[in-house]
Amino acid sequence: MARMESGPFADLLSPLTSARRAHTLEVGRKVWSVAHRVPEHLREDTVTAAFLHDVGYGYPVTGFHPIDGANLLASQGFSPVVCSLVAFHSAATVEADVRGLDPQLFKAFAVPRDADLDAANDFVWWADMTTGPTGGTLTIDQRLADIKDRYEEGSIVRTAIDRAEPLLRGAVQRVSGSM
Repeated sequence: MARMESGPFADLLSPLTSARRAHTLEVGRKVWSVAHRVPEHLREDTVTAAFLHDVGYGYPVTGFHPIDGANLLASQGFSPVVCSLVAFHSAATVEADVRGLDPQLFKAFAVPRDADLDAANDFVWWADMTTGPTGGTLTIDQRLADIKDRYEEGSIVRTAIDRAEPLLRGAVQRVSGSM
């Protein structure tokens, strides 16, 4: 696989802040570095989704970046798997529920689930939950503490992270245990 952050990805990521872009690129690099552990038929899509998982921050339409990113990528002709991995990354459905968003927002990005897609999903979540907001490597404990420090108790993001924590830890543990 080529360096995925160059070419069209650089253009797509250009609206992101430098910190968000650094985070996003590091998530992509992490998944790329372990892509041999992802089922072969999902490797390219998983790496692509990792490099683009936060692209929605640069193209706000609904104000919910996983859906904004998945919609953008679908409009650009990315595969349904890439769009699904972006839409559902890092327990996005939990945050959507906390925000009171209609679960139907995810319907367009639902693809048939199986063990291979679940594994690919775990790798994106693992990389996101072990990469800090400016691209540094963190443990899951450090990443969750950082998020909780940045958002006050009772805020949407803090509430969502608190609710999603078991799911996020599970993905990180599954990937870490397979390495």
